[in-house]
Amino acid sequence: MRKNATLIGIILLTLGLNVNAQDKFTTYDNAYAKKTYDIQISLKDNDKFTFYIDAMSLDNLHEKGGFMVDDKKYQGLIDALTEAKSKYQEWEQTAKSNNVKELDKEMPIKSKVAGYFLYGSDWHFQYIVNLTFDFKILESEGEIKYLLIVRSGKMQSSSNQFMDVDGVVLVFTSANEIQEFVDSISLNKINEFRNKPKSEDLFK
Repeated sequence: MRKNATLIGIILLTLGLNVNAQDKFTTYDNAYAKKTYDIQISLKDNDKFTFYIDAMSLDNLHEKGGFMVDDKKYQGLIDALTEAKSKYQEWEQTAKSNNVKELDKEMPIKSKVAGYFLYGSDWHFQYIVNLTFDFKILESEGEIKYLLIVRSGKMQSSSNQFMDVDGVVLVFTSANEIQEFVDSISLNKINEFRNKPKSEDLFK
């Protein structure tokens, strides 16, 4: 038992070090919430990486959290978002053609990532998050909005079962927004960032 506890401590320490090694990668706009969120990245050797994508919190008490996507889960997320964009366009057209002004329907799309959230002054992680993709139509400020909502669902700390949050979401208001987000975290963008010289290396 003591050996296992020591091993868990080492793993948590390593994860903590990885979090501290993040670099700001880019930002994205959530037009629905009228906010801009950060995307950070932790680069490792052999083309390995982890994205930390800050997202809109559904928890009134814990407002900071997001999705953690490593190189193993990356392509699954990209494929899911691309499929969701296509389904969004199809359902948006159907809704407009049939004058549908209210709807909340889950798409038959799945993807697995990890999640993180700030609870008090400590960061907590849930290492398996099953994303759901919802198409929602609502009327806001006299305008019909067509949303793609990517949900984490409720998240629970892997280190303390009593610490949980209502979850985080990505919200897109158009197919263009979905594509812009996908493009912002493309492999080309990652490679550009990896190969960009550090500021200290420019001045010798």
